[in-house]
Amino acid sequence: MAKLSDLKASLSDQQVLAAHLLTENEFAGKEKRTQEELAEELGITRMQLYKWRTENTDFIKYQAALSTSMLESYRAEADAQLLKLVRGTSNNGIPSVKGLQLYYEIMGVKQNKLTIESEKSSSRRISDEEVSAGLAELNDMFKGN
Repeated sequence: MAKLSDLKASLSDQQVLAAHLLTENEFAGKEKRTQEELAEELGITRMQLYKWRTENTDFIKYQAALSTSMLESYRAEADAQLLKLVRGTSNNGIPSVKGLQLYYEIMGVKQNKLTIESEKSSSRRISDEEVSAGLAELNDMFKGN
């Protein structure tokens, strides 16, 4: 994966600013601005901003990296919320089973594993006649329904 600095180097200053504005806008909540307002601040059309967001691979990757960075800044807050769920101090005083499950998954104690066991079958090869007979039997079963 390309480094943030490499992606930034492939963009114009205006595109870098646009990526920052777009990313901050997504995290803005109720104060979120329209694409038209952002484009106007950047001195470009809404359509140009749209093209950067949807067609320019480096722009898209740069904005995604910015978003990841911003999201990581909320890690401590998310961890604190998770502990409230585990302790049962967030809503109704009852610890959350889902919170506990997530905690153990994050800590590596619980892992989602799927184990498939099969019985070892004999190494006898089925003849073509047996296969044909089995197919005919299945066909008869389907015709009967």
